[in-house]
Amino acid sequence: MKKFLTDTHLILIIILLASILRFWHLGNFPPSLFVDELSNGYNAYSILKTGRDEYGNFLPLTFKSFGDYNPALSVYTLVPAISILGLNDYAVRAPAALFGVGSVIGVYFLTYEIFKRRKVALFSAFLLSISPWHLQFSRYDHEATFMVFYTTLALVAFFNWLNKTTRAAPLVISSIFFGLALNSYHGAKVYVPLLILVLAVVFKRHLFTKAQKLALPLITLFIFTIPYLVNFENTLIRGQSVGILKESAPVATFISGYLSHFSPNFLFISGDSIGRHSVPGMGQLYVFMLPLLVIGLFKLIVEKKERSKFLIMWLLVTPIAAAVASPVPHALRSLPMGTVIVIISALGLYSLSRINSKLKTIGLLILASIAFYNIFTYLHLYYIHYPKEKSLDWSYGYKEVATYVNNVQNNYSQVAIGDDSKKSYIAFLFYTKFDPSLYQPQSSNKAAFDKFEFFGPSWSKTKQGKALIVTPFWQAHPPEVLKNVYLPNGDLRFLISTE
Repeated sequence: MKKFLTDTHLILIIILLASILRFWHLGNFPPSLFVDELSNGYNAYSILKTGRDEYGNFLPLTFKSFGDYNPALSVYTLVPAISILGLNDYAVRAPAALFGVGSVIGVYFLTYEIFKRRKVALFSAFLLSISPWHLQFSRYDHEATFMVFYTTLALVAFFNWLNKTTRAAPLVISSIFFGLALNSYHGAKVYVPLLILVLAVVFKRHLFTKAQKLALPLITLFIFTIPYLVNFENTLIRGQSVGILKESAPVATFISGYLSHFSPNFLFISGDSIGRHSVPGMGQLYVFMLPLLVIGLFKLIVEKKERSKFLIMWLLVTPIAAAVASPVPHALRSLPMGTVIVIISALGLYSLSRINSKLKTIGLLILASIAFYNIFTYLHLYYIHYPKEKSLDWSYGYKEVATYVNNVQNNYSQVAIGDDSKKSYIAFLFYTKFDPSLYQPQSSNKAAFDKFEFFGPSWSKTKQGKALIVTPFWQAHPPEVLKNVYLPNGDLRFLISTE
């Protein structure tokens, strides 16, 4: 009992650490809501207020966003947070942070179900709580974070069924979570079936033995595929926009893209080249995890147990969803890879801690020193340098502009915003909390709503009275400048003028 209480205290400390790292200054770091976050947030707000998305569709199964059709589950997940906290940056990101903490807890139970050793489970939860890969995506709103949470719980339920019971209930619960994962993110439509196939191949003996218990779980899983089948055309649209089949040599492209996710440069040195997916100067994982991963993999290969085969096969399928699309390597589409690497590394750390050698203490102290340096470096880069270097990747400036415009718009007959991307409209809907019931009838025209107009290279006045004009720093603007909006690094981003 004493030992169990100690482990309980440790997991509570890990949960507290995971919560602090994910919720602290969540609305300010990353430095701004990305346009996809703004879209999800406003659509959730629209659902809350009217039961319809920005286009007026009643409780849709997919949400149209900048020409893409995204699974609806993540948007609906935001509705309770926005109803409690209001329409703001923190509310949009809070569910992802909460699900991120939930994944840490889930990994603890999953690792325990796999190895039946609490130390390995504690190590895995700790490593995931501080993982740069997991932290990066737990601090902003994206569907992949929800997918990782659901698949983790699905695996917990599956292994619980495998280890403890002949009842079908845990397997039904597993099917429900797999179904939720399938409907949470485009990449899940590749990843989840592959993960289920891995489970079927590795544990076929157990599944055949309990075959009479599989009917209800399979029916449950099929029910969750219905939204996917109904919206198959929208899934194809997404696949055509990012898929590699349009490449001249798709097989070679796939192999190259797949292998790139195992590159030490991607995993431990430079990370993903997309600014929202990693911090410059860091890999997706800490360097100190490399020897732990190697030891863990060696242990699995030597062990040759079912659990070892599962973890290795799980690791091998995680980059496939990313490899069939571009660009590569892609930290977002391969996000589940970070979870399985953490579990294998935790096994490596446990194995290292059990070595009977006088050098063990010295080795662990060196490893702990490197770990402390890695963690401190990541947090310093994330909170100090990252906002200055990558603010444009986060659509920085629209909040500042929209807040200013919202305060003074009653003094002007029209507000014109320079926008070549044709996406900035969502920022003004979001930050002005524009009434969704008023926007929905005019949603087909993304060039204007209410008194707001969005223009490309040039603009000409169309209404009587004073106009407020917002332009990127490089675009021509009226001589009377009211306000400049700067990036965190001091560079000019927008000018707000009047005419």
